[in-house]
Amino acid sequence: MANTNERSAEWVASLAVEVLGGLGFVKDSPVEKLYRDAKIGTIYEGTSFMQLAAIAKCVL
Repeated sequence: MANTNERSAEWVASLAVEVLGGLGFVKDSPVEKLYRDAKIGTIYEGTSFMQLAAIAKCVL
């Protein structure tokens, strides 16, 4: 499960994209990069957690 900082970062970046509307998704927008980085952090953390769970099942 993603930690509080990752969830907060994703939430704030998502709000920034909503406030900017279509401009939030433009490739030159810094908000777009922040949103991408925050989202990949939560995806990556979830992937790591799923890998740990799979390893734990094999060990037990």
